[in-house]
Amino acid sequence: MYLENNKKTALTIYGKNCPYIKIRWEDGYIFISNAVVSLIGNPAFIRLRWNAAKHTLIVEPTNSSDPDGLSVTDWQEQYGLLLYSDMLVDEIWSEDWNKEFSFRIVARYNVPSNIAIFDMKSAVLLEFAKEVLC
Repeated sequence: MYLENNKKTALTIYGKNCPYIKIRWEDGYIFISNAVVSLIGNPAFIRLRWNAAKHTLIVEPTNSSDPDGLSVTDWQEQYGLLLYSDMLVDEIWSEDWNKEFSFRIVARYNVPSNIAIFDMKSAVLLEFAKEVLC
């Protein structure tokens, strides 16, 4: 019982404290952990910027007057923000990634710019396809 509770706690702490995104092609979503928002100062609005040449996604604070800004309070769930965008996910998705899997990318923080940078080359396989598990 003690070990089981510690595992749950460790997973919860990792989910709350690790600034990461999760990308899933099949469902067309990007999950942004609350730790990313916390890392950049808990802004009320964030903006995502995709750099196709560098294959990086940037999350930065913005304000309500930004037409590309996303309200953090409108999207926030228990552990983060869930953004559905088939178009952005298609753009981000690496040709090396299997579309049946989800991938996690941990942020690098740029202090002078106050941005979280996600390099798609550092993606880690998050889960196995159902066929593999059966």
